[in-house]
Amino acid sequence: MRFFALLNLQQVAAIIVITLIFLILFGVALSVLPMSGPRDRALSIKTAQRFSDGIEKGDGPFPLIISLLIGGTIVWALFYILFYRFSEVKL
Repeated sequence: MRFFALLNLQQVAAIIVITLIFLILFGVALSVLPMSGPRDRALSIKTAQRFSDGIEKGDGPFPLIISLLIGGTIVWALFYILFYRFSEVKL
């Protein structure tokens, strides 16, 4: 049992926001995959290194989804620290 009804509303809002953020990031990740676009764009990535077991290392761009995840983690950590600093919570 919750003593404050506002906590239920905040939890539902947080779950909805987190779900929307995940869906947006997932959609962006699927839209920039090299194999999902035209075949010539996927084949235009040059091979930088060949390994003995047939694996090739491509010289492609840094994936956008990884950039967004790293940036989001840094922004989240910054706002988390600032929130606890300004709310004067003693840990």
